[in-house]
Amino acid sequence: MADYKLADFIKHHGYGTGPLHDAMNGARRRWLRGLGRAGVVGLPQAMFGPAAFGQTMFGQSTSGQTDSTWRSGAAVNAVDRIGLLLPKSGGPFGRANAAVRAGMEAAYQRDGRGLAIDIYEVDDNARSLLSAYRGMLQRGTALTLGPLTRSGANALLELGEVPITTVALNQIDGDGALPWNVLILTLAVEQESIQVADIAFQALRQTVPFNRAPRATIVTSTALIGRRAAATFHERWRSLGGTAELPIELEESALYKFRNVAKAENQDVWFLSMAPQLARPVRIILGRSQPIYGTSLVSTGSSAAATVAASARAPELDGVRLLEMPAMIQPQLYETLGYAPPAADFTVEMQRLYALGIDTFRVARALFSGRPGFEIDGLTGRLRYDGSEPRIQRLASLAEYREGVPGPL
Repeated sequence: MADYKLADFIKHHGYGTGPLHDAMNGARRRWLRGLGRAGVVGLPQAMFGPAAFGQTMFGQSTSGQTDSTWRSGAAVNAVDRIGLLLPKSGGPFGRANAAVRAGMEAAYQRDGRGLAIDIYEVDDNARSLLSAYRGMLQRGTALTLGPLTRSGANALLELGEVPITTVALNQIDGDGALPWNVLILTLAVEQESIQVADIAFQALRQTVPFNRAPRATIVTSTALIGRRAAATFHERWRSLGGTAELPIELEESALYKFRNVAKAENQDVWFLSMAPQLARPVRIILGRSQPIYGTSLVSTGSSAAATVAASARAPELDGVRLLEMPAMIQPQLYETLGYAPPAADFTVEMQRLYALGIDTFRVARALFSGRPGFEIDGLTGRLRYDGSEPRIQRLASLAEYREGVPGPL
């Protein structure tokens, strides 16, 4: 931390101006007191740093003055600057960069009054983040969105202190305390695993006798993301009072062994943490006699059976329940909410990140409103923030496979 000198900057100049001020943050300050950090409250006047870098995305003319100088409601200043931290467009996350950028642009076109957004392409390390924050401080940035990658979000912890209110767009690993002015908004499957465990447990309570704990069997692929979702479901299920053995890890080449394992299991519900390509033969082995749940990992991403080619459907999964973004199972939401839909050539993952770009902009708007919390019916799910913890809760929609594609329940 000492190498980056952010603590020294903050000590002498304070934090950047931003939306996480005292008026909206009483519950969050109480949460901070629980961590023994009650001395950090409010956001003092802006500090300055070395020369800014990054390109202006929207809201600034070539003269350096903002194009939009009028207000969107009294809570938004003449121009509030937002810094968007994205991975390098020429790197391995280039498509993610393009999708989030496109979503932010679509949201800005609809409701960008009084805001300017600057893009900072960063590496996944603390030194690169430090340079971006220094640039944002010189520009008077009021709110930072990102980093987008998990490694980039983890790098925030290495800074020790973050000078501008920041909404990180990915999960941060470990249990370490976040900087006081950092919130988390994520598409991470871990949060979906918690939600689907709650849903499945409540559903089983209608059928399983109260004198017996509901039993779950968890099957995961060997992919890291599948293991993370499975481990989270396992932990949540047991905390709810259910019973579950450790997840069964499965490779496609070992499906013949899984038949005997499945016959020996005694459970009330199955949880599948894998892509649909592996889930299809697993479902054939399991049959249709017991409920099966999953996260968006098991989703094909398609949403309307009438428009999906037969080769892209997974009819073997019909009846499987899963969590999915509202925009993926109800694409008409884009038109309903007044946003352009994602480009036709976007992959499923790019469509998800496009929706995240739009919802992230809406979260930024809500933070600038001055309200102590908010609830947004977003494209990625219902988004809630009450200041009691450093997370913007995302509740995805419950869906069910029908005719080979997931549809809303």
